[in-house]
Order: sequence, then structure tokens, then C-alpha cells
Amino acid sequence: MKPLEGVVLALQQVWAHKLKSAFTLLGVVIGVTFLIAVITIVEGMNRYVKEDVAGSLFGVNTFTVVRRNRVQTGTQSVQERRRAARNPDLTLHEVEIVREAVPDYWLLSYYQDRYGLEARRGDNRYRRVRLIGGSPDHSELQGWDIERGRGLTTLDENRGLRNAVIGSSVAERLFPDGDPVGGEIRLGPHRFRVIGVFEEQGGLFGSIRDAAVLVPFSTYRQNFSQSRNDVDAISVKMRTEEEFEAARLSVEAALRTDRALRPGEPNTFHFETSDDILDTWRSISRILFMAVPGLVAISLVVGGIVIMNIMLMSVAGRVKEIGIRKAIGARKRDILLQFLAEASTLSLLGAAIGILLGIGLGYLADAIFPVPAAVPAWALAVALTLGLLVGVASGIYPAWKAAAQDPIVALRSE
Repeated sequence: MKPLEGVVLALQQVWAHKLKSAFTLLGVVIGVTFLIAVITIVEGMNRYVKEDVAGSLFGVNTFTVVRRNRVQTGTQSVQERRRAARNPDLTLHEVEIVREAVPDYWLLSYYQDRYGLEARRGDNRYRRVRLIGGSPDHSELQGWDIERGRGLTTLDENRGLRNAVIGSSVAERLFPDGDPVGGEIRLGPHRFRVIGVFEEQGGLFGSIRDAAVLVPFSTYRQNFSQSRNDVDAISVKMRTEEEFEAARLSVEAALRTDRALRPGEPNTFHFETSDDILDTWRSISRILFMAVPGLVAISLVVGGIVIMNIMLMSVAGRVKEIGIRKAIGARKRDILLQFLAEASTLSLLGAAIGILLGIGLGYLADAIFPVPAAVPAWALAVALTLGLLVGVASGIYPAWKAAAQDPIVALRSE
């Protein structure tokens, strides 16, 4: 028997026994659906983190000096956590130390921020905005493009003007029917004039930025800050990767000298780069990918057992057909291939349905939640290969049993 004939016969059997075939495919469908859905979401997150998040939060060739590590990439002892908690705050004095350590920087920014402040305009309110008091280069260093109006300037900073650049979500909520630029909003008890609107970021982390309001650092310090000389972070962007590493080392040496740290003493500050968030995400995705095979294997084993049982029932119900085929010249190999083809076709069909459902679930999650989805070609190949292997493994015994039937006994069966 040609393999194609076996596949055609298998499809005819599926069509002739639709309900039985549906239950037969269920285990494989569930296993492959789960596999593809998880891979689709994790792969989408991989690309999103690598291409958008890391670059957006930290920037290319950019390092950020903070008081303590905000992106944990591994286990930390109690002593390390306590030591980090005792690190002194960063100050405007240290902004100047950093500026002097890398005079050839491309962009340099510093900021303070707070979450949970309410922005108001008349009866329109936006609760829980992220208010950022940033230096003039902050939005450019972060890669936040201005859609309308303008960004902050040195004049805004030097004069402590109550000007604000607002995120797209804030603009839509507070100015539903008009242009925000030139309008006024209230932040706490203070009035601010809107001078610009950030371009919509979207996505998992972009939605946080869309709910941000940026004001001059000097204005924030005067109206909202309890520690007027402190800064939450100092970011430096260099033009090339070679300059980036040299600048980071220069800043580290300058800050250690300013803080009178002896050789061998740990830093009382921390550097954040895009590698931090990439390392964190790699750890998370590695755990997910390690857990997936075990869960998928359970479903596929169950699916394989169901296929084997159904095929054994099929062999028992088609004994006379097997006898007739053998009587007109079918060899053991033909019968074996026929039933293996049926089992493999059933399993592959289940894998194909699982792939479609898994992709659908992944993109449904993308539509409902800000979770990106992407389907790598290797995942489809793995799913179909698993489907084929399950079909062959579960069909070997029923096919062998069918091929071993005595034609005379088979013809006499009812």
C-alpha cells in the first residue's frame, strides 16, 4: 500500500466516525494547543523585551545610576539586601560628579517621580498618574517622542515654570474634545500648562508611560519633593558601545572616590542597563520553557493512550475487512502501514487543530491584554513532529495486531 492511500483511508475513517474521531483527537489537541499558546506568548514577549522594553526603559548605549538595584536578576542574601538598603540617596551633587566624569556624553538626565497622583481638568480626572520631575534631556534620552507641541527646555528648568508634557492616555481623558496643548490641568493643588503630548507608546510597559506627566525637575522639586537635593536616578547615553563601557567605568571610579570607598568595598550605588532586564526575562522564560515539556507530555501521553485504544477497537471492528484484504493479496506490511497511517493521520490532524487553536489563543491574549504574540516556525515543526511521533507510537501495537490476523479466521468472524 502506498502511504498516500493509507492517509486517504484514514481520512475516510475520520469522516465516517466524526464523534469517535473528535474524542480520539482531544488529548493531542489539548497538548499541542497548550504548547503553541505558551510558545506564542513567550516568544512574543522575548521579541518585545529585546526590541522594545529594554531599549525603551534603559536605552541603547545607556546606563542609569540608582541607589539600589531595581531589577533583580538572581538570588540575594539577607546581608546584601540590608547593605543595599543602607546605600545613601543620589543627589544633585552627584549629578555634577557624573557630568564631570563623562564630559563627552551624548545625553544626560536625572529625575524624581511619584505614582498615584491625580490629574484634573474640570470634571475630568485621571487617577494614579506617574508624575515625573525630569531634566530637559529626560524625554529624549528615554526615546519618548512628542506628538504635539514641544518638550521641556533648559528655560523651563532654569525658571521653574509650571509647564507639563502629558502622556496620550492622560490627554484623551482630560481633553476628550480638544487639543491639550495650551490647556491647563491641576496636579495636586497646582495648575500646570500643557506644552506637549507624548506619542502613544502602547504595549505592556508603554501603557505606564502613556499615563505619565513630565514637569521640569526644578518645578517638581519645589512643589512636590520632600528631598529637594535628591534624585531617583541619573542616566547617561553615549554615542557608541565602546564609549558606553568606558564612560560607565569612569562614572564608577568618580562616584567611589566621592563617597570615599576603599578598594575591595562594594559600591554603594548600582548601575542599570538593558542587560539587567534581558537577564531577568531570560531567567523567567527559561523556567517557563522548562515547565512546558512536562505539562505537554502529560496531555500527549493521554492522547496517545486514547488513540491506541480507539485503534484497537477499530481493529476489533474491522477484522472481516482485514481478512478480505488479505484474501485478495494484501501483505502484512500493507495492513501494518494502513493502520499506522490511520493512527498518524489522526494524531497529525489533532496537532494541526491544536496549532490553530494555540495561535488563536496567543493572539486573543494579545488582543485582550497588552501581551504581544509571535509564532516561530520551529514551534510549528515541533508540534507536527510531536503529533507524528504520538501517532506512530500509539499505532504500532494496534497495527501489528491487525497485520498478525489469520485471514481464514478473520473471514469467518462476524
